[in-house]
Amino acid sequence: MNIIYTVCNRTNLTHALALANSVAEHQPDHTFYLCWVDTYPIVGLPPHINVLSVTEANVPQWEFMKNQYIDFELLAACRPWFALTLVAKYSDCRQITFFAPTVILLKGFSEILNSSSTAFLTPNIVKPLAASAILDDKRILNIGMFHAGSWILNTNPTNVKVLQWWAERTVDRAKFDLCEGMNMDQLWLNYLPIWVPETSVVRHPGWHYGLHEVLNRKLTFENGKYFVDGAALISIDFAGLSYFDPIWSDYVALLSSNRVFKNFFAEYKNTLKKYGGLKHSDYRPGFGKTIHVKRFRLFRNNIAKTLKSLSVYIDQF
Repeated sequence: MNIIYTVCNRTNLTHALALANSVAEHQPDHTFYLCWVDTYPIVGLPPHINVLSVTEANVPQWEFMKNQYIDFELLAACRPWFALTLVAKYSDCRQITFFAPTVILLKGFSEILNSSSTAFLTPNIVKPLAASAILDDKRILNIGMFHAGSWILNTNPTNVKVLQWWAERTVDRAKFDLCEGMNMDQLWLNYLPIWVPETSVVRHPGWHYGLHEVLNRKLTFENGKYFVDGAALISIDFAGLSYFDPIWSDYVALLSSNRVFKNFFAEYKNTLKKYGGLKHSDYRPGFGKTIHVKRFRLFRNNIAKTLKSLSVYIDQF
């Protein structure tokens, strides 16, 4: 068997359900798991969605983790632990795929796989970024060369050992703190091609389109289908657009760089409304520390940058 899983809490439950339905449509031979990092029980899900609660996962330092991490950091820190739990639970699992809740599939992804590789990573960029005042190459270096929103691993002993190595480091080194060399679970992916020589970097234009790709690749809509640089769109990630993401919400202005992407996101928001009945009335996740993200955070930051530039100019001249 093959498993696809995501990790979410009440903040992004509706997104995870949209992902699950896209998996059921386009990868029906895969078992889907919604890994739940929250306190209230979710019921009434369709049979193609399996639920695994964090209290059922084998996280040996769970009490420590839930008290030290902000809720969105905690979700990322739990990702490799859930993978280990699922691999242990199903001895016949041959491959495990992770998708962030904000991803949806538009077609099957068997074409991106090859028999000579046992790990498949999603690059943030495959060529130097086009010039932009919003996102540049240095920022990609800060957050890591690979996108944590999608990866695929065969469950051989070497890869399971790497998962264990990764999980042990997310216990206390998965904060969002770029100055201290941490970016939740993501920077650890930089090591994967070293530990696993049989790693492929997926370069298919239609794989995992999102804010990280919008400057370099063109999303189009033709005859009722989506294409990226002429190739059929396989998956798309709306990270940073509909709720706060510590990385990609800083670059939400890139959405306007592609009208088709912007329109697609509007349709996606309407899709999410179908699952609103399962949301909890209390917006605060049950595990992890909560923070209040100000609505006009980016506007305030831009004003601060402008004032700082003006202050420097005055000091110099």
